[in-house]
Amino acid sequence: MLDLIHISSLYFVGNGRVAMGGEGADILQIFAPCYSVPGILTLKLTDAAVIAENYRIRGSAGYVTKLTHTVTHKPVGELTDYTHPTAPVFIRRFKLYRSVTFVLESPFSMTDTSAVYGGCAHARLFEIPDGTVVFSKSKTDKETFCQVLLSPNCTVTEGRVTFPEGESYLIFVGGDHGEQGRESFPNCMKLSETLLSADLDGIFDDFLDCWQEIFQGIKVDREALATIPDADELIEAVATALITQTSVEGGTMAGAFYHLAYGRDMYGVFRGYMALGLYDYARRMIEFMADVYDKKGYMPNASGMGMSCSHRHENDDVEQTGYYLLELLEYVEATGDVDFLRRHLDYARFLVKIQEAQLAGGMIPFNGDETYIAGGIFPRGGIDHGSMEATALYIGATMKFLDTAKAHDLLDDTYINARRAPAEEAKALFLANFTDGAEVYINQPARAAVARLPDYRHGVCHRCLWMTNLLRTPEGGYLCPKCYGKASASVDQGRYSTDCALWMSVFAGCNALPEEIIRSALDRTIIRLRQSDFGANNPDNTVGYELGVILYTLAQYLPPADLSQYRDILDALLDDRVRGMVWTEYYRNGKPSPASCPYRPWESGINLVSILKYCEAMR
Repeated sequence: MLDLIHISSLYFVGNGRVAMGGEGADILQIFAPCYSVPGILTLKLTDAAVIAENYRIRGSAGYVTKLTHTVTHKPVGELTDYTHPTAPVFIRRFKLYRSVTFVLESPFSMTDTSAVYGGCAHARLFEIPDGTVVFSKSKTDKETFCQVLLSPNCTVTEGRVTFPEGESYLIFVGGDHGEQGRESFPNCMKLSETLLSADLDGIFDDFLDCWQEIFQGIKVDREALATIPDADELIEAVATALITQTSVEGGTMAGAFYHLAYGRDMYGVFRGYMALGLYDYARRMIEFMADVYDKKGYMPNASGMGMSCSHRHENDDVEQTGYYLLELLEYVEATGDVDFLRRHLDYARFLVKIQEAQLAGGMIPFNGDETYIAGGIFPRGGIDHGSMEATALYIGATMKFLDTAKAHDLLDDTYINARRAPAEEAKALFLANFTDGAEVYINQPARAAVARLPDYRHGVCHRCLWMTNLLRTPEGGYLCPKCYGKASASVDQGRYSTDCALWMSVFAGCNALPEEIIRSALDRTIIRLRQSDFGANNPDNTVGYELGVILYTLAQYLPPADLSQYRDILDALLDDRVRGMVWTEYYRNGKPSPASCPYRPWESGINLVSILKYCEAMR
């Protein structure tokens, strides 16, 4: 008998090669054999009178969906979703008391290949051409084939599949590209043939064993979480959210909408893995990004997993590069593996160099896809302002790298002293650049006036918001060729305060402000937070990790005796989870924003780390 945990909203099944995002009885997207292939198909229930409730199988990332008829209130049956432990194969098993029909749709070419298998299954082959858009201008670089196998007792007509009373199945198979990138079709066909004679129960047992082994490797101070009623469920939910969205290459999706590995997002996942004691996953994330650098010689805003595609934005050399350097250093500090840093010294020096090149007035600018700009919290017209968070990351990560290199005699003093000087200058100017004595600001417009800004760049047009090539306007902003001359694009001169940016730098261990300023800003944050009823009275976007980094900062700066008065923040953070699950990208009025990406690994990793930090400090 399976032990089930009731959940709500989107759920994710994945093994690093194949992934399925589902909700209710519907398959909203499914893709293989790598994580940077777009969604291949959807499968949606046609009978509105049948409702579906989802449950995660405790101790795994498998799910059971129970179907009930709303009129008769009788059970219709149940579905079980899981993957092969290692192969790009997703399996859905049906046990039904009456037949159920789904609509099957795909944006790709679909061919009936049932004849290949001699009537052993209904088969549909999908072809995803080389050059298919993954996100924005990022495209696949290999031809990909996937196949759906439906048990022979199903009824398949044009665009519809009826699963009969009794037992039946759907198997989704991805065709691995092979060493030369050209073997997707034969590999898909061969693997499909193997699956038709496979023991699906045996695969399910292997799937559960695989996840039990993963969970047994988690090392968390569970005693510290004793005051959280569903602590074990929380740990499992976050772990499954991180692992199912991490590719075998080591990169992690930024969520179900984004089939690329984004640098900023991966830092939150990295911290989550480290807190869970899953160091192998954390190390593979670092190796993934170092491999991107080795192959490309630069770091795009987001990188393909299993594909060489990438997504570029403005100022990709900042913010995320600070996070990459921190990941490398934090891993070495936790494991003592200095040889790991020695092997990646060229990568680390590159990360320092490209950030330093962006300094102007002791400040680093914003990245174009940075959370506050992307979420509409900070105006895009201020992208070249000094960024408090990016500058703090540069200072903190660079200083930590130089100290580590000196302590282990990895670099000569000439290099260390040359790189330390600009970081120390940025730190000396930090207070004046980002505070006025009463408020801490996330931006400093003065940087745009002294920086050497490019005449041309690739990013988001300030007028039409299209991602394309841009020209700098006489006013200082950027427009695409179509909008140029039709509108002005001025540099924003406002100053903005966003609490989570300050607390994110504390979370990253890169705070560059005096403690008295931090404490004063923290007091103001708590007052504003409680006045807004923890965001319930805020119609604007707030990030899904805001309460987490506030909680982390409280545990960092306050003595244990004072922390109990902030239990309401912990409770509000726990309440923000979608039931039985994790956190989403943005919240409005205290609820997940409708336009927000759900089931996010970045927010979930950060929030778990923050909860652990607070609970451990309270002991």
